[in-house]
Amino acid sequence: MKNIIKIAVVILSALSFSFANAGELTVTGTAKASYTIVSSDSASSSQEKAKGLGVANEFNLGAGGELENGMTWGYNINIDGDTTQDDGGLWLGTPYGKIAFNISQGGLEKSTFAALSATGDRGSNSGFAEDMFEEWSIGDTNNIAFTLPADLLPFGIGGSVAYAPDTTAADNSSVNKIGGAATGAITAPNDTGAVFTSGSVANAGRTMTQYTVSAAPIAGLSLVASYENFGGSTGDTAQKAEGGSWGAKYAMGNVQVAYGKSYVALPNAKATAKYESVLGTKYSALIAVNDQLSVSYGVEKSTATHMLNTSADVEQEVTQIAGAYTTGGLTLAISMNDYENVSYTADKDAKSTVFNVSMAF
Repeated sequence: MKNIIKIAVVILSALSFSFANAGELTVTGTAKASYTIVSSDSASSSQEKAKGLGVANEFNLGAGGELENGMTWGYNINIDGDTTQDDGGLWLGTPYGKIAFNISQGGLEKSTFAALSATGDRGSNSGFAEDMFEEWSIGDTNNIAFTLPADLLPFGIGGSVAYAPDTTAADNSSVNKIGGAATGAITAPNDTGAVFTSGSVANAGRTMTQYTVSAAPIAGLSLVASYENFGGSTGDTAQKAEGGSWGAKYAMGNVQVAYGKSYVALPNAKATAKYESVLGTKYSALIAVNDQLSVSYGVEKSTATHMLNTSADVEQEVTQIAGAYTTGGLTLAISMNDYENVSYTADKDAKSTVFNVSMAF
């Protein structure tokens, strides 16, 4: 982390002798209409719901430009749902790398890398809250990140590191707003799910560091890995909170296949029957039938292991079959998703069928 601060000081010092040319303002985003059907095959814990219809929007306001010394810069605010700021950030590109100041964005986790989907929404993110936990994300915090410049290392090797000085959710401590106390209550995907009972989120830590590396050693092959840990843990925990993942993707012609694993250690209190770790596996295939039509198949598995051997471990599985047709800025998509052992509860199963109509602008 000290090296990141040193790099930031050098870059900001260089900025003091530079002047920016007029930046360019951009607006990009999507609007999506969805029709969702959820049903269940469970003998108990049925999941039947009324058919759902909704419209979601997400758009990004961006600005960027170039300094007289050749450095580049960018700024973005992401707006979605009820037209409130979802995330944003400011970054600076230099010959030595890119430094970014992120507000609730910039996650480096690679746990979803192997979940290819024709619709862009993997099975565990399609029409039903199944509570599958994948990996901690520094993108759920406010953080400062550094990324190595492209083509610096052989075999397409790249890397990034990000540091969150405070894991408290949604505190934007700008000069116009003073943030709240550091509670160590980091947010995370599905943070109301079963794996977070008994304070496992609040006990994670007051600071967080996340790393990622990537490589493209041969044509068509992409390799990634990520790791995160915490500092200043709170509470009487059985183990330190940490996690990581790796994945591989191979593209040949119009076909892509991917495989990945993820590992998470949960900092639950000692001597409880709560969860100790979550182990994930993902594999998928995506076929571009032509320039407009693509189809995919994916499987996501996640096993929540208990701290006490008197409690049985449960594997959750999500299977998706999906297809999408795109013409211009219009995308028509359908996904059929099957959920087994929802919320890591045995025999709690569900199905969803999701139809999407999306417009990109």
